[in-house]
Amino acid sequence: MRTEEEAKYDLDQTIFEMYDSGSSVQKIAQRLSISTNYIMSTLNTAETEQKQAR
Repeated sequence: MRTEEEAKYDLDQTIFEMYDSGSSVQKIAQRLSISTNYIMSTLNTAETEQKQAR
Protein backbone atom coordinates (compact mmCIF):
# COMPACT_ATOMS: atom_id res chain seq x y z
CA MET A 1 0.00 0.00 0.00
CA ARG A 2 1.34 3.42 -0.97
CA THR A 3 1.84 6.11 1.59
CA GLU A 4 0.39 9.58 1.19
CA GLU A 5 3.91 10.91 0.58
CA GLU A 6 4.48 8.42 -2.26
CA ALA A 7 1.14 9.32 -3.84
CA LYS A 8 1.96 13.05 -3.67
CA TYR A 9 5.38 12.42 -5.21
CA ASP A 10 3.81 10.44 -8.07
CA LEU A 11 1.21 13.16 -8.68
CA ASP A 12 3.88 15.87 -8.70
CA GLN A 13 5.99 13.86 -11.17
CA THR A 14 2.98 13.47 -13.45
CA ILE A 15 2.39 17.24 -13.29
CA PHE A 16 6.03 17.95 -14.22
CA GLU A 17 5.94 15.47 -17.12
CA MET A 18 2.70 16.86 -18.51
CA TYR A 19 3.87 20.46 -18.14
CA ASP A 20 7.25 19.70 -19.73
CA SER A 21 5.50 18.03 -22.68
CA GLY A 22 3.59 21.24 -23.37
CA SER A 23 0.27 20.73 -21.59
CA SER A 24 -1.24 23.89 -20.16
CA VAL A 25 -1.99 24.21 -16.47
CA GLN A 26 -5.71 24.20 -17.31
CA LYS A 27 -5.45 20.94 -19.27
CA ILE A 28 -3.45 19.29 -16.50
CA ALA A 29 -6.05 20.36 -13.93
CA GLN A 30 -8.87 18.95 -16.02
CA ARG A 31 -7.11 15.69 -16.80
CA LEU A 32 -6.01 15.01 -13.23
CA SER A 33 -9.07 16.55 -11.55
CA ILE A 34 -6.99 18.82 -9.32
CA SER A 35 -6.91 22.56 -8.79
CA THR A 36 -4.78 24.92 -10.82
CA ASN A 37 -3.56 26.36 -7.51
CA TYR A 38 -2.04 22.99 -6.56
CA ILE A 39 -0.34 22.72 -9.96
CA MET A 40 1.07 26.24 -9.76
CA SER A 41 2.30 25.62 -6.24
CA THR A 42 4.03 22.42 -7.33
CA LEU A 43 5.66 24.10 -10.32
CA ASN A 44 6.77 27.11 -8.26
CA THR A 45 8.28 24.88 -5.60
CA ALA A 46 10.35 23.06 -8.22
CA GLU A 47 11.58 26.34 -9.68
CA THR A 48 12.59 27.58 -6.21
CA GLU A 49 14.50 24.36 -5.50
CA GLN A 50 16.35 24.64 -8.81
CA LYS A 51 17.36 28.24 -8.06
CA GLN A 52 18.63 27.28 -4.61
CA ALA A 53 20.72 24.44 -6.05
CA ARG A 54 22.75 26.89 -8.18
